[in-house]
Amino acid sequence: MMDLRLLRYFLAIVDTGSVTAASKELFVAQPSLSRQLRRLEHDLQLQLFARVDRRLVLTDVGRQFVPIARDLLARAAHARTMVGAIAASSTPDLVVAGPTTTISDIVAPFIASGGPASLANVVETSPQDVYEVVARGQADFGLGSSVPSRSLEAEVLVRVEVWAQVPQDHPLGDRGQVDLAEIVTHPLVHLDTSHAVRRAFDAATTRDGLTYDVVAQARSPRLGQALAAAGRGVCITSDDPRYDLASPQIMVDGEPLTVTLYAAWDRDHYAARHIRETVARLREFTAERYGHA
Repeated sequence: MMDLRLLRYFLAIVDTGSVTAASKELFVAQPSLSRQLRRLEHDLQLQLFARVDRRLVLTDVGRQFVPIARDLLARAAHARTMVGAIAASSTPDLVVAGPTTTISDIVAPFIASGGPASLANVVETSPQDVYEVVARGQADFGLGSSVPSRSLEAEVLVRVEVWAQVPQDHPLGDRGQVDLAEIVTHPLVHLDTSHAVRRAFDAATTRDGLTYDVVAQARSPRLGQALAAAGRGVCITSDDPRYDLASPQIMVDGEPLTVTLYAAWDRDHYAARHIRETVARLREFTAERYGHA
């Protein structure tokens, strides 16, 4: 069994840059810390550090081991939290993972509206990493726009409409809806392809044989909205409007273009029942806020 204390010592040396600095942070004598490092290397049968000019420098193997060590410590901390909740027979605190936009537009308003006290923390991730964070045990459930793997239990949380956001005085500003074929005749401010909105838009235009011009591409939806407000182009997004932008729905074959948001978690999670209850309440909230549940 791997000694977690040795992993903490190892990461302290990595993070502080030396055994001397780590010993002060850990309140462990320097000779003892050096022995513990050698013990970890012996247990792993790996050389984690090389000595260069009297300094410890991570080897290639050591650099590869750093994220593994961090992951193991994170899982151990999560396990202690779970055991504590089980021992107390109380409603566990839940951590949700999701992209920044999902956290700010859905999770934060849900908590502010009186969401369950058990939803205690969030982990903001890239859109691609949501389910990986859940699989590593760093969050109890995740909210993502890609279809979760079959190894996770998953439910549709909401189908969010995609909008063409423009200034109020734009030719589309007084429209409640606009057809996809008309949207592509305007210069577009698009999100990059890591966003589900962009992928859904591209799939719809490809299916209909349409092309479009992108005048700017933004990683952040808020930046895309700012560019639209500055008159640079039509921002394609599912975010709540900002900067006094109008938001006509984008229609495809008479139906709103939408992006599906999923909630996913480990089907064997000790708090699976509480997660389902939280997801059900979150679904009700998002249905009222966005519709298309």
